Amino acid sequence: MNDVLIVVNEIAGQGRAKKLWESWQDHLPFAFTLLKTEYSGHATDIAKKYAEASQDPLLIIAIGGDGTAHEILSGTIGYNHVRVGVVSAGSGNDFARAFFVFQTLEQLTEYVLEYQTAEQMDIGVLHTNSDTFHFINNAGFGFDAHVVYAANQSKWKKWLNRLGLGKLVYILYLVKELFKFKKFSFSLLNQGDTIKFEDVWFITVCNQPYFGGGMKISPSSIPNDALIELTVVHHLKRAKLLFIFGTVFYGKHTAYKEVKQIQASEFAIQMNDQVYGHVDGEFSCMTIPGSIYTFRVEHHSWKLAKPPSKRS
Repeated sequence: MNDVLIVVNEIAGQGRAKKLWESWQDHLPFAFTLLKTEYSGHATDIAKKYAEASQDPLLIIAIGGDGTAHEILSGTIGYNHVRVGVVSAGSGNDFARAFFVFQTLEQLTEYVLEYQTAEQMDIGVLHTNSDTFHFINNAGFGFDAHVVYAANQSKWKKWLNRLGLGKLVYILYLVKELFKFKKFSFSLLNQGDTIKFEDVWFITVCNQPYFGGGMKISPSSIPNDALIELTVVHHLKRAKLLFIFGTVFYGKHTAYKEVKQIQASEFAIQMNDQVYGHVDGEFSCMTIPGSIYTFRVEHHSWKLAKPPSKRS
């Protein structure tokens, strides 16, 4: 078995990943194993299978979007002999805004032939009543998760994707759900103290600064500092929410009194309402009123394939 595994999600980025791989595949001067994903969760199955089967150092290269990177990392947590490298070819590409990614064929070739270097990174973990989810970027509950869920279920999404206008469906549903979304409440359980938040739009817990295709929701997040950051948007009028969304791209929203940010290694929250949840932009669960949900960070739990800093 080769010590380089390349996993391609051909539908990522409305076919961008497929086109990129087709332009690279005949020019890689090293041996590799190639697998293409066929269903949701397939990249996790592939990564776990190869991580378990290999005793030697293994490099897995993901070619796709944030979802592909998320799936591969979910399958390699706990395998210290595995390094994960990413070639971003998705739509949102928030991973690439915070982590090193291979941008050219030459960069990937140089790394494989000359380096075995890696940087230790953290990953976030969400525990629900029945499941455990890992997240590279962020996870949370509320308005943003509702918009993502509604957009992904929309019959318009595939049609707009074919026209290269996939992001438009999220904007349409953001405006639509803005007038329909029912705000909620929750309690933050913090070392014996309980802080109740009312009139909440959303809760987002971040391992890195970006979400939603470039919005800098958590400017102080660092993906390997053993900490995660919780952002709460509450007591905010509907009209003002649209305005604040515009400032999130620059990380300026934190100046508003309606935005609360807290940093820790673990958060426990008790939800009082039923709302949508997401993990790295994908639906996770519907919350159960009265249930406790725990977010925590696993420090240095995976290895990012990265050349020495002078080369990156």
